[in-house]
Amino acid sequence: MARRVVAGVLVAVLVVSSGCTGVLSGPVTFSATEATVSDAALEETGYEHNSTEKMELSRTVSAAGQSKEVEVTNWISEYHKTVGLPGVGEQKAAVFVTFSSPQVEVLGKSLNPLDKYDNRQLAQQFTSQLRSVNNVRQVGAQNRTMLGKSTRVTKFEATVTTATGVEFDAYVHVTKVKHEGDFVVALAVYPQKLPGQSDAVSRLLRGVQHGE
Repeated sequence: MARRVVAGVLVAVLVVSSGCTGVLSGPVTFSATEATVSDAALEETGYEHNSTEKMELSRTVSAAGQSKEVEVTNWISEYHKTVGLPGVGEQKAAVFVTFSSPQVEVLGKSLNPLDKYDNRQLAQQFTSQLRSVNNVRQVGAQNRTMLGKSTRVTKFEATVTTATGVEFDAYVHVTKVKHEGDFVVALAVYPQKLPGQSDAVSRLLRGVQHGE
């Protein structure tokens, strides 16, 4: 699930404004640092690490007769929790994802669209590419702590359909912080009938590690 979500937003995130390439010289590379979840937070919530992957994309941009190859490195980490779903049995239906992307600033101007995305836009970008997530609608928001900062976590309702065709109601939590030169996005999706997951998400957010 999470890989497809992030794959859909990468193109938007990695487009660098061609109007700024004239001030860039030499190799143009921007790299994020991994954002992961601590072992302690995983143990307390029952989530398991699934994967951490580097996602590298490059674009050739032109301005003032110059062409530049711009390379951007992002990281995505996925964590799953296996839960029982009616008619399906045990499934990895609870997902927590961290996504880090460099701020990419030139002359004080941010070139990464994530800088302007609010939580609703993040939810739309990250779920619009999934056929299995529909009817996303906001139902609340609370302040939580991630990477030592107070951040607004927005909660959405959604309808999720599994690969086997079973549909269930889910909650989606989304937030974003700036930390040590990167944007760090956290996304959680889990069945509404799964108890205690709002607290679990809060614990996972507190357990996010970046630049350590």
